[in-house]
Amino acid sequence: MLHHHPPSRVLKRAAVPASLAIAAAWCWRILIVAATVLALLLLGARFYLPVLPFFFALLLTALLHPLLAAMRRLHLPRALATSATILVALLVLGGVGWFVWTRAVSSYTQLIGQLDALTSQLRGYLSRIPGVDTLQLAQLQQRAISWLQQHTNTVISDALSFGTVIEQLLTGLLVTLFVTFYVLQEGDRIWSWVVRLFPQHVQPSIRGAGYRSWHALSGWVVGTALIALFHGVVVGLALVLLNVPLAVALAVLVFIGSFIPIIGSFVFGGLALLITLISQGPVPALVVLAVLLIDSQIEAHLLQPFVVGRSVQLHPVAIVLALTAGGLVGGIVGAIITIPIVASLHAAVKYLTGVEDLQGNPRRIDADRMAPEPPPDYAPLPLYASPLAATARRPGGAQEPKSQNDVPGPNENRDEPAPATEPEPPPDQAETSS
Repeated sequence: MLHHHPPSRVLKRAAVPASLAIAAAWCWRILIVAATVLALLLLGARFYLPVLPFFFALLLTALLHPLLAAMRRLHLPRALATSATILVALLVLGGVGWFVWTRAVSSYTQLIGQLDALTSQLRGYLSRIPGVDTLQLAQLQQRAISWLQQHTNTVISDALSFGTVIEQLLTGLLVTLFVTFYVLQEGDRIWSWVVRLFPQHVQPSIRGAGYRSWHALSGWVVGTALIALFHGVVVGLALVLLNVPLAVALAVLVFIGSFIPIIGSFVFGGLALLITLISQGPVPALVVLAVLLIDSQIEAHLLQPFVVGRSVQLHPVAIVLALTAGGLVGGIVGAIITIPIVASLHAAVKYLTGVEDLQGNPRRIDADRMAPEPPPDYAPLPLYASPLAATARRPGGAQEPKSQNDVPGPNENRDEPAPATEPEPPPDQAETSS
């Protein structure tokens, strides 16, 4: 029995449309990239103990590198300068932590008494509203204050249990210090070894991309630390002058929150504002609000462009989306480490694609890829492009004459009806007629 193959026209009609084939090609490639990223995230979450200390060691190295360079200028040996740098960092961090803890514990009882006075004043305001039961408000106030007074030791013990958790993470801290020491001392040699793992023809590109990534990471760490220090000092001085309890602790929280762009300053600044309202009343709270607003304006128009903007050039929309994704994946730690990761990758990609040079200067005329452009009158995908609809109009309004090669696209209306053609006979009839 002979098998009749359909003619070529039928095969063309039964073929998958080119647009669907292109979409499918894009989809499976995107799925592979997404699966790879998800696998890396799961692998990092599984081995978080070596991964997180290594990343924090890179951040500490970028932060402590200027101090190491200053000690090296004193003609100290590399190992001695590295040891002295880490020792100074430990002394500063330990001293600040001890001072903040002691001040927070001593101010807790004072804050409870001021909270009682504020709630009494608020209850007096609410009693003037018709229909409000003042007796019930007084009972609620008494229960809340009594619980805080009776559970003072519980709150402090909970904080101490948090300190126990920190002690349980001692392994991670030791790994971080160990890696920081050797990255400070032999970071250039370690990076040269990593670069030589790649093929020789791409080693210059990898070396340049690594330099750009490290430059962006160092600029973000040092610049953000300076901005965070500015926030902490300004807010701390304002709280101390207003005699707000927990002023030093709140200043340190504002300093830490400044490492989380946009969200951190808002959250911890709002906490400082709330405690000022509870302890000192509405007028000092308005003063703190004014200080926070002025402080944010100084950061946005002065500190960010000149301190961080040169190294990290990320759009606010990209920052918010990256923070959201990092917070969903890794919580507060994920939100903190997301921005330096994205900034480093962004700098490396721009170098590898030829947009910027080694110093971050633009290499292309169209380096501003966000410059707005007017939409064209006719710009379909190449698959659907047709010279018939792309003819330019003349100044007088007349159009250019049509060419014999102008063929309408598949989605375009024909000006003239298509000539009628006989339907193609089925394969059996075609064979019989022949």
